[in-house]
Order: sequence, then structure tokens, then C-alpha cells
Amino acid sequence: MNDDKQTLILIVDDSPLNLQLLRHFLERNGYKLELAPNGDQAMEFVRNQQPDLILLDIMMPGMDGIEVCRQLKQKEETKNIPIIFITALSGHQDKLRAFKAGGVDYITKPFMPEEVLARIKVHIELKKAMERLRKMSVTDEMTGVFNRRWAYEILAKQMFMAKREHTNLVVCYIDIDNLKIINDTFGHAHGDILINTVVDALKSATRASDYICRMGGDEFLLIFPKAKRVDSDSLIKRIRENLHHQKINGLPIDFSFGFFEFHYEDSLSPDELIKMADSNMYRQKNRKKEP
Repeated sequence: MNDDKQTLILIVDDSPLNLQLLRHFLERNGYKLELAPNGDQAMEFVRNQQPDLILLDIMMPGMDGIEVCRQLKQKEETKNIPIIFITALSGHQDKLRAFKAGGVDYITKPFMPEEVLARIKVHIELKKAMERLRKMSVTDEMTGVFNRRWAYEILAKQMFMAKREHTNLVVCYIDIDNLKIINDTFGHAHGDILINTVVDALKSATRASDYICRMGGDEFLLIFPKAKRVDSDSLIKRIRENLHHQKINGLPIDFSFGFFEFHYEDSLSPDELIKMADSNMYRQKNRKKEP
């Protein structure tokens, strides 16, 4: 999420006066704003662009604020948007309904601008902190690609999608060559350079829809949704050719790899699929050692 100067807030209220009042002092404090006069238009906006935070009235014609909040919290792509209710309803039951629907805060009208600003700031900072924690939980700290735990989550989801859509997917298990030699001879800092050089090459060659996951020190899993083995094979070979032009302390950069293509009729588990690709990788690695 961007910093406060670029934070996008969606204000949803059927009162033009409230919209303009909120807009006036929030824009003065550097926030970017979008306005929606009812729940239906709010939902339409969020379908096209996700705000960082929503200020939401409850009493509106058509879809009320409680239902807007409930629907947003049920969707994976919008469930983490903080929603602050700002409404004339001040009853205990109204507040309970709002929090039960998924609201993070509740402000009653007439409101004090300073209070609104303070609460917005708190929830924007909380969202930033949660996003940092979520990123740390799914990514590898050194390379920035997905970590081992999340690799299994991604693969399970993509296998489910392949079965539902009757498509195939390809996985590729990669083991970087010479990492132990470089670590032992030149130190782990040079080994880190080797790993990141390979990761950069993988990032530059893969599609936006592909996944790169670090499974261990020098081992990576690539997941190619809706792909065929022949296409993925040529991609890996191009990456290897590009890396051959680079060296770490005189040692060539290369890796061993093994593919496995998953067909939607297959009954393999994610762990079995990874093991098949891993076995193919080790066969290739052993062939490279043969005289």
C-alpha cells in the first residue's frame, strides 16, 4: 500500500453535504478520494479499483452499508480493506451489526474532523503492518519469491483450477549448481549473489501468471499454470543459455532442472507432483556428472 499522500479512500454516503464535507478536509490532509452516493455504485467502484480504506454510511437507499460491508468481507480480493462506518445511527444494536458485518471502527454523526482523521490514520497504519506480516509469511526473505510453505498452497490451488477448467499445468524443480563450492571457497555473500542472479533470470523470463518458489537453500519450484511441457522446457533452456554468459568468481552459473506435467485427469497430490519433478531433476543432475 502507498503512503498517506497517495492513500485512496472511498467515501460512501447518500448525503451530498456529508460527501463534500468529508472530501474537503480529507483532501486538505493529502488523501486521494473517490465518492459514491449509494451501495451499488460503491460495489461497482471496488470491482474496478480497490481503495485502501472505505468510509461507509449505513442508511442508504437500495443496498445499505451493512450489506455492502458484508459482501466485501466475503470476497477474497476485498476482505482486507478496512471499513469505518460513519453514520447517524448511535444505538448499541446498530454498532453490533456493523462490527459483526466486518467493520473495523464506528463513528457517529455529527462527527469531528480531527477524530475521523485520527481513526483513518490508525487503520491505515494497521493495514500496512498486516500487509507486511502477510508478505513475510508467504515470501522468502532473501530473494522475495514465494517460500516453501506457500508453494504447496499455490500448487494445490492451481491443481484444483486445472481440474475445474480441464487444463494442464507444468512444474519444474531446480537445483543451482556450484553453490556449495562458492559458499565454501568464497563465502556465503558470494553464494547469495549466485542465488539472486539465478532468481533474477527466472523473474525476467517467466510470465506474470507463473510462480517462483524457493524450496530450500539452492532449490526452487516453478509452477506454470495452463502450460505445456514443451513450452516450459524451451523457456528454461533460454534461461540457462543467458546465465552461461555470467560467472561468479570464474565459476559458470548453471542449474539442473526436472519437469513434470500435470494433467487434469491425474489424481496426484501436490507433494507427489513435486516429488516427480524433483526426481527428474536429480536424474538430470546425475547425467551431468557422468564422464
